[in-house]
Amino acid sequence: MMRRVPHPLVVILAQGTQNPLHSGLPSGLLVSSFNTITLSPTPYVSFNLKVPSSTYQSIQTSGGFVASAISNPHTARDFFLRKESVEYRTALRENVVDDGRSILRDGKGGIWWMECSFMDKESVEVGDHVVVIGKVMRAGLYGESRDQVLIYSEGKYRVAAHIDGEGHSQLLRKLHGASAAN
Repeated sequence: MMRRVPHPLVVILAQGTQNPLHSGLPSGLLVSSFNTITLSPTPYVSFNLKVPSSTYQSIQTSGGFVASAISNPHTARDFFLRKESVEYRTALRENVVDDGRSILRDGKGGIWWMECSFMDKESVEVGDHVVVIGKVMRAGLYGESRDQVLIYSEGKYRVAAHIDGEGHSQLLRKLHGASAAN
């Protein structure tokens, strides 16, 4: 059922424990479970990932992570690769700014970024996953991108469509008619 619910695709990057296979680059992965918990008075976000995870170890060690929403399906594919692969290490070198900030390079499909401190005591392990909680410390945009954030739905990367004008009105009439019939 939940495969039909679209979720944003977000790259999570963390410095911390350096895997020798990554040549000093941060750990990173692609998640489709990124959420805001609250925006005010203090912004908090969450996502879940399967453990054990080298990225989770890096988050724990460094005490934080950077989340970046993306619009580029190639960047999404790069962060979905197995961490032991040569392709993954190449993807890290090509996609990540190597200055300790753990953000995506310009032109790699980043829409926005959030630098977060890891809320260890609030994060919780559930089965073979952990729900990671982060306190947003800083946030910004990648350039002037007007691209849509990639979403994951029904096993595929997608872009949300905007319905406006007559198409929107027809859809609303159908929805209201369906709810009136129920």
